[in-house]
Amino acid sequence: QVMIPASDISEHISTAGTEASGTSNMKFVMNGGLIVGTMDGANIEIREECGNDTMFIFGCQEHEVTGIAAKAQEGHYPIDPRLQAVFDTIRSGKFAGQAEPDAQEEFESIISRLCNIRAAGTWDGDRYLVIHDFPSFVDAQATVDSTYKNRAQWCKLSIQAAASMAQFSTDRTIREYAKVIWGVEPARREVDEQAMSTRKMAGKD
Repeated sequence: QVMIPASDISEHISTAGTEASGTSNMKFVMNGGLIVGTMDGANIEIREECGNDTMFIFGCQEHEVTGIAAKAQEGHYPIDPRLQAVFDTIRSGKFAGQAEPDAQEEFESIISRLCNIRAAGTWDGDRYLVIHDFPSFVDAQATVDSTYKNRAQWCKLSIQAAASMAQFSTDRTIREYAKVIWGVEPARREVDEQAMSTRKMAGKD
């Protein structure tokens, strides 16, 4: 029997503090996938269980979000040149242009909102701080590439992560929900030994 990971990498990139990183990342790690992600939601818990080296973390921390938005209001919200080049290419019409004017208009509208730098952190600007987190996202991907080249190391990290996920099992989760949230106790059923014996005998026959 050959065991392989269900995926090599999984991205869970919600902005820190939005609690948008849920349980799908747990499923990936349980099946051997490593995570590229922010310090948001379940990513935080997974990192605590599996170890820092099994995840490729990028982006701002939750406590930094307010300060980033405040600096943006003052006009300090730099756009990485690589991302600016992407914006310029999209605006040039390379991907839609005259062939799909509605799509081009929509693309430009999204870029204009992202580039409304004084409104970063609000719905009028870069609500999820994509521009801020972009450079560290690129760095994280570069680390993924270099790590993946060492197949033995990647395999070790995959096994380490998957083997550390017992905390997120269904049994443990249901027990905790029952105790902490639902406030219910196990209702054990008495075992009818005679009936069990009869079933076993019937099975043997």
